Amino acid sequence: MKKSLAFTICFLVLVSCQNNAIKSSTVIGYEFNEEGEKLNVIAGDVSITDIYLEFIKAHNDRNLDKIFQMDMDEVVIKAANGSVFKGREAHREALEGWFNASSPTWKVNWMIANTVQDGDGKNQSWLTTGVDVVETVDGNRITTHTVVDVNFIDGKVNELNAYDRQSGKE
Repeated sequence: MKKSLAFTICFLVLVSCQNNAIKSSTVIGYEFNEEGEKLNVIAGDVSITDIYLEFIKAHNDRNLDKIFQMDMDEVVIKAANGSVFKGREAHREALEGWFNASSPTWKVNWMIANTVQDGDGKNQSWLTTGVDVVETVDGNRITTHTVVDVNFIDGKVNELNAYDRQSGKE
């Protein structure tokens, strides 16, 4: 009888803890997949912000080897101008050209870690971030405000989507 009571109490404690963990996943928005299914977006793991800051530092340092290591083999980069680069080699080549053409620098302004809960039970870790990109073109400094969505898998960049606007003249 004592074992049954102890087992019941342990079971209730575990179930209670499990329900609290589920309730603590605050839905902060929604994403719609290609089939139109509404997926929960919840607050994400903020530890990916450190990975992203390291990624940005590598860009500012022009450390193509480090960026290459931080990309997944089949990384997909979708630039704001509509260009799509598939794979680490394509990403590296695009950055080499960009570094040589306009010497861009990045300044992170904000970051929001979020997790998309897929309908099939898999979670995707994303970081939405705002950065200022400063380029020098024909001696002129041009600042572009960019919002970047970055998908991370196992601490590496899997997909990056950039959306931007140039800074207005005041």
